[in-house]
Amino acid sequence: MAAGFLLNVVLNEAHNIYVLPGFCQRVRFRKSNCQRCLEICPENAISLNPGPTINNGCTDCGLCLNACPTEVFRHEFHTDRYLLNQARAVFGKDRHPPQAEKKRLFIHCHRAEKRNDNSLGLQCLGRITANISLGGVLAGFDEAVLTKGICSQCRYQQGEKLLTNSIAVSRVLLESTGLGRFAISIKEKEKNKEAPLGRREIFSIISAKVKNKAASFLYHREKAIREKLAPSPEDKTGKRLLPQRESLRKLLKQNRPENTMVVKYNPKFPWGKIKIEQNKCSACGTCAALCPLGAISKKIKDDYQLLYFNSSLCTNCSLCRAACPENAIGFEDDFDLADIIAEEATVVAAIQLSTCVICGEIITAQKNTYAPRAGSGRRGRCMLKSKGGKMFAGGIGTVEILIILFIVLIIFGVGKLPKIGEGLGKGIRGFKKEIRIMNV
Repeated sequence: MAAGFLLNVVLNEAHNIYVLPGFCQRVRFRKSNCQRCLEICPENAISLNPGPTINNGCTDCGLCLNACPTEVFRHEFHTDRYLLNQARAVFGKDRHPPQAEKKRLFIHCHRAEKRNDNSLGLQCLGRITANISLGGVLAGFDEAVLTKGICSQCRYQQGEKLLTNSIAVSRVLLESTGLGRFAISIKEKEKNKEAPLGRREIFSIISAKVKNKAASFLYHREKAIREKLAPSPEDKTGKRLLPQRESLRKLLKQNRPENTMVVKYNPKFPWGKIKIEQNKCSACGTCAALCPLGAISKKIKDDYQLLYFNSSLCTNCSLCRAACPENAIGFEDDFDLADIIAEEATVVAAIQLSTCVICGEIITAQKNTYAPRAGSGRRGRCMLKSKGGKMFAGGIGTVEILIILFIVLIIFGVGKLPKIGEGLGKGIRGFKKEIRIMNV
């Protein structure tokens, strides 16, 4: 009975990755062409319509977790925290190595040869984030040794690009925080052809799978209890905190130097600070409405619309820049990593507002502007454009005449139209007669 249940648990393979569509750029902005997850998935297990869904072909490689800037994909076990806890456990086994020997953190992929018994295994090294390197040095390691197989022969070969970018981000963080002594090395060593599994190896695999299933069960139970006891912080503040960003903030707080940590902006790195050209901005609020992470917010104060930006939330997904109808958003050339720790939002634009003289809608106080159509920012809702504050300054056209006639019909009715026309005719003739008398 127990053996049957055990086999049931082990053989019931299901992926542990789930999706939060509300964070997806394509869901929030239908014109977005982002498909990073689709391009990185080696199993073609992801489909977009418009947001992502995962089918049973998923093998839990975790590359989509690292590829998506807004962390739409989540794993039941937080990858960074899980690996760091494993690393700390390895470090605790041997706290007194020989003085000449460095304390090394070994991680290998599924195709690589294990360097030693303490090496941490992943399906693909592309799952590693910069947090692992920063957390490793803070845990007491001197070097991270990453062992991979031959990537060109692996179905997860797209993960090599993610690994390269993660190492680049890691080195920027380590240098900026004064931890440049921590070394990261990559070794390539394909493991030998697998021999038939012995009894010990089989039970080891079964034990690992049972542990994962048990951990998954406990995770969901804990999550359900936590949600019942307290509402999500996302509901209270409007901020959408991401697990990887929260880990990075905690790690930076542990080793924050006194000097500033200014780095050059890189579109591939998970940080940035927006800049807005105020002369282009139409105060439509598209950027604040679409930001998946709540990094941009707006507030009207003293006839100005203030746009706030919180660098601690921004992961450089660039959706605001792509969605801005006026192309008014860009990124600053320099970025201070200390802004990731700061939780305060700063004003990045102050747009003076006015009121449309036709419909009364709030608009930007610029010449030749009129009320924007909701969600557009370029076209007008007002049928009659406002120029210099005068109605019909562009002339009365067919549409305007039809509107006037329709209003007259509603007010006076069809029967009184002849009398109204006769009265208007007499008035015009009288006006012309008076003008001729004055000219004489």
